[in-house]
Amino acid sequence: MIRVLLLAVLALALGSIAAYLLRADTGYVMITQGRWVLETSLFGLAGALFVIVCGLYYGFQLIVVGAGLPMRVRRAMERRRSDLAQESFEAGMLRLMEGHWREAEIEMVRRAADHRASHLNYLAAAKAAQQLGAADRREHYLRLAGQGDPHLRFAALLTRAELQRARGEYSQARDSALELREQDPRHPYPMELLAECHFALGDWERLQGVLQQPDTAAALAPARRRQMAAEALRQRLLDATRAASVDQLKTLWEQAGRELREDPVLLRVYIRGLVRLAAEPEALALIAGALNRGWDAELMRLYGGLHAADPLGQLAMIEQWLGRYGEYPEAQLAAGQVCLRNKLWGKARSYLDAAIRQQPTPAAYLELARVCEATQNRADAEKYNRLGLELAAGL
Repeated sequence: MIRVLLLAVLALALGSIAAYLLRADTGYVMITQGRWVLETSLFGLAGALFVIVCGLYYGFQLIVVGAGLPMRVRRAMERRRSDLAQESFEAGMLRLMEGHWREAEIEMVRRAADHRASHLNYLAAAKAAQQLGAADRREHYLRLAGQGDPHLRFAALLTRAELQRARGEYSQARDSALELREQDPRHPYPMELLAECHFALGDWERLQGVLQQPDTAAALAPARRRQMAAEALRQRLLDATRAASVDQLKTLWEQAGRELREDPVLLRVYIRGLVRLAAEPEALALIAGALNRGWDAELMRLYGGLHAADPLGQLAMIEQWLGRYGEYPEAQLAAGQVCLRNKLWGKARSYLDAAIRQQPTPAAYLELARVCEATQNRADAEKYNRLGLELAAGL
């Protein structure tokens, strides 16, 4: 508009100058065409030509603008709808973050078709529907989010897996994770999701298989990966013990990594399994090796209850640990148990009395009662039996 005004002012200025210069002699122009004759001054002809040219130019511009007007209106309306869709998306995200699930779902869906990233609307709407317990609407939004581009389908499937896991639908989440794994084998998150689903479902054998894959190291935090591996091994050791399969129990232990075999909790589970399945020689050897490396009260209690082929050698080993680690009540109880089996009544009573002075336990009282019965001291045997039962009952 400003440009047009400037051109008009310039034209008037030039016309005024020309009129002033040509006031004395305006010139004469005559144009004939058949019976028609046009007579005018040179200035008049120039002015007429200028008006004609300007009329043609601006008339053409008006035609162009008129022809493009519907497109401009359509573009303006599209921009308006896009702005409203963006405002609705931002309002929906705010409602979602605030926990207003119903309002968030409404805002996300209301103008999703006009939003340039409508898949984000549908993914957020699926999360809101999840919180409302509307599984059907959640799946509908996820299908809409995954339409078209393969990348969008992957994002929708990943969101579905996350929502299924959050809902406790671990079997479905596992299936989704497997599908994600097929679509992108190098993506780390499906491996993490798959491991978590196996862990939640108690599928320990498959969990071990997932954890042994190299990609899992990058997908899981080291502490979480070790926790999963330890729990999977513990559960499989317990399963092998319940199945009375000593060969399977030993195979699982041999296949475990060194770090897991050095875990005190897992070592105790394995040793208890060996004891229950009558593999006491292996259990004794493992306990002796562990106690030679460091003190462990639980392993000492187990060691005292086992029957060695060389009971005197077993007693000598316990006395060696007493000298190395100090007179722990667990070691004194173990020494008393082994002395009892070797019929060393006096020594057995001495160790058991010392253990009870430090830490009275039902097991120590029971062993001391057995010593008294073996030495025909029935009154003391009854007394220690009673004390052991009262202690066990919390009286």
